[in-house]
Formats: sequence, structure tokens, C-alpha cells
Amino acid sequence: MLDKSYLSENKELDINFREKRLGKTILELKNVSKKYDNNLLFQDFSHIFQKQERIGILGPNGCGKTTLLKIITGEIEPSSGSIKVGINTKFAYFKQEKHNFDPQQSVLEFVKEKAEHIRTKDGILHSASEMLQKFLFDKKMQQNKLSSLSGGEKKRLFLLSSLMFGSNFIILDEPTNDLDIKTLEILEDYLDTFRGCILVVSHDRYFLDRVTDHLFIFENDKIRKFPGNYSDYLLVKRYRDAEKKEKDKEPKKVIQKNMHSSQKLSYNEKRELEQLEKQIPELEKQLQNLEIKIETEAATLSASDFSEISQQQQQLQKELEEAETRWLELQEKV
Repeated sequence: MLDKSYLSENKELDINFREKRLGKTILELKNVSKKYDNNLLFQDFSHIFQKQERIGILGPNGCGKTTLLKIITGEIEPSSGSIKVGINTKFAYFKQEKHNFDPQQSVLEFVKEKAEHIRTKDGILHSASEMLQKFLFDKKMQQNKLSSLSGGEKKRLFLLSSLMFGSNFIILDEPTNDLDIKTLEILEDYLDTFRGCILVVSHDRYFLDRVTDHLFIFENDKIRKFPGNYSDYLLVKRYRDAEKKEKDKEPKKVIQKNMHSSQKLSYNEKRELEQLEKQIPELEKQLQNLEIKIETEAATLSASDFSEISQQQQQLQKELEEAETRWLELQEKV
């Protein structure tokens, strides 16, 4: 358990900056694709962002996660597709890359260069020095040169400069890297009360579980949407991986029709064969419906729900295998 005692000891850790109200159109992506030469990162991705959406992005390194963020913020163009940004949408983009600082500039000068005063959500106008104190830079540290700051302190300073202008759409690219525990806790508390949209790339399970409730998952050259947080996704993924492993162990059934068999089906066997030919597709459909249920309701399913669905699938799979085996036996007589 992380120690949050500093939050009660320092009452000036409130960073609820004033947010601009989002309009009807926030951000719309339509059939967006990106490739470099012959390297296709993703294709035909569409999404219409709604108010207060909190989305995490998952995928292996090099799959195009940061590229998608840069397309959204207009830093690079998509290879195809369109981006529509709402007139009231204002991005705050916290980047993964190292930021350009003037090493001879002081901490206070860096913030003053962007704004002498910042208004918070409560309407109070704060000086740059006051905001720095709220963000754990005391007056002595404010006089330090940027060159003397640690990597985590520089990240904290850039985080402040990213958030302090009332943005209503926060984009975070690996925000937990190099942030100290205090700054990370401040950021999490701020995002808890943030009323705009959040889009975050991270491999930090705890952070994603706390901040997001939907996911964009990069798989090959597609971006798949998942209705749940990181833990929900891992639970579903473990279940599917285990199910696939079990299926791979099963011997492949070879359906052969014996055209030269002298055996004939009895009347009852013909009726049974007809019923099996209706039963097998129905069992397959029921199994598919359970898969869809997991896919669409993962965020609301409990561990007991997953267990119950798993038992239902096992029973249906058993009935399907028995039906297919009997169907093969009858086909041999045709």
C-alpha cells in the first residue's frame, strides 16, 4: 500500500485546473490508417469520442500507439482516413519523449514563460510560484536551474505545464515512467476528478485500472476496442488462451463419407441424422453467443460470472463433440 500521508500534510496539492467545456463534437476518427513504406501499423480505425471517455491503449512496442496519439494531436498526418477535432476540444499532451529544456533557465522562469498566473477550477487566480508550490516545487527549488533537476523532477514540471491551461482532453504517453510516487499520486487524484476525456498509453496495470474503463488494443494491423479495464482484459485473455490451448490438444476430426458402404440407415437413424444436422449448428451458435457475451460485457462480469460461463461452455462443447461423433457414425452408413 502506497503511503499517502503527504497528501494530508501538504494541503496545497490541489491541482484542479479550470477546464473548458467540451462541445457536441469532441474528436472523431474515421477509417484512419497509417503506414511507413511497406510497414502497415494499423488500418481502418474509427471512433467517435464521447464526454468523459477514459480509454487506455495497449500493444507491443513499435505497433503504432504513439503514432496514433500524434495523428490525433495533428503532429503527423494519417496515410488515409480523416480526423475531426471539435471546436472546443483542447488537448494536453504529455509525451514519452525527452522534452526540450533550456538548461540555464530556472524552474520559475520556465513556468512564467508560459503564464504568469493560472486560474484553477475554483476561480482563484494563482501566481506561477504558487502553482509550483502546489506541485511540490518549494521556493528554493524554483530558483534551481533546469539542468540540476532529476529526470523525475523534469517530468513533474512538464506535467504541470501540460495540465495548467484548462485542457479538456488529456493525452498521456507512458506517464508513469520516471515519475516519483508523490507526483504519480497527485496525477491519479487529479484524473479521478477530471471531467474531460482521457487517452493514455501505459503498461502500468494499476494505473490503467484506476484511470480507464475502456481499451484500444493493437493486434497485428488492427485496433480492437475492449469494454473494460486492464484487469478485465487480462482475465478474458487468460481464459481464451487456456481455451485455445485445450482445443489445440484435441485431435482433428476427419469427416469422410463412405460412398461404398453397403450398410443402410434405418428409418430411426435417418430421423436422428436429420435432427443432428439441426442440433450441431444450434450448439455452435450457443457457444458463439457466450463468446460475444464475454467480449461485450467483460467490464461488468464478476469472477463467478466468468466461472459460470466457462461451465456452460464446457457443457456445450461436450454436447457438440458427442453430436459430431454420432453424426460421423451415421454418415459412415450412408
